[in-house]
Amino acid sequence: MTNPMTLSSIFAHNTDAGAIDAAIERHISDLGTPILVQVKAVHGGGVSLVGQVDVQPMVHMQDGQGKTYPHGVITGVPYLRVQGGTSALIIDPVVGDIGFVMVSGRDIQNVITSRKPSAPGSFRMHSMSDCVYVGGFLNGPPNQFIIMNGDGIRIVSPGTVRIEANAAEIACGLKVDGPITATGDVTGNGISLDNHTHMGVQTGSGSTGKPQ
Repeated sequence: MTNPMTLSSIFAHNTDAGAIDAAIERHISDLGTPILVQVKAVHGGGVSLVGQVDVQPMVHMQDGQGKTYPHGVITGVPYLRVQGGTSALIIDPVVGDIGFVMVSGRDIQNVITSRKPSAPGSFRMHSMSDCVYVGGFLNGPPNQFIIMNGDGIRIVSPGTVRIEANAAEIACGLKVDGPITATGDVTGNGISLDNHTHMGVQTGSGSTGKPQ
């Protein structure tokens, strides 16, 4: 939205130069630019195709008298996921998140539907109907996060951290502050916890003492 017109700018538009400036300003105002928005609804997500969000621009429209009007909600906006091939970091947006939408120069609906190179869906240009959402701006402090800096990597979560894989390897020393529970056998330095034996012990009805 351009700035409200002043009396001097109105007179300036009555000149040839002013008319040209007005035409340029009008065309510039029609260009799609990044717009700060808030998420109003989330559709899809999780371990599936990237979902979409409904968003509302946060900076109101303004008329020549300075009166402001809220924007409507833009629906079905694809959002960014960090992904390469079939590997992804899934952090789906939630209602209330703040981010930017990037407005495309042409109608992108055919590409969104087919996920293939396609002709534009219409002749519209620089429309807020053709945008994508990039989140992570002006949001509050998180309660689960990963910090990476010169001191190392820290993972914090109020819930459960679950790793699902064919195997996991730790190539360093391991310190655990808490109990360890295993549903299978544990092998330490080649010795099985379930099946190891002790030499020099006579059988009997008593029980051994605690580990020393």
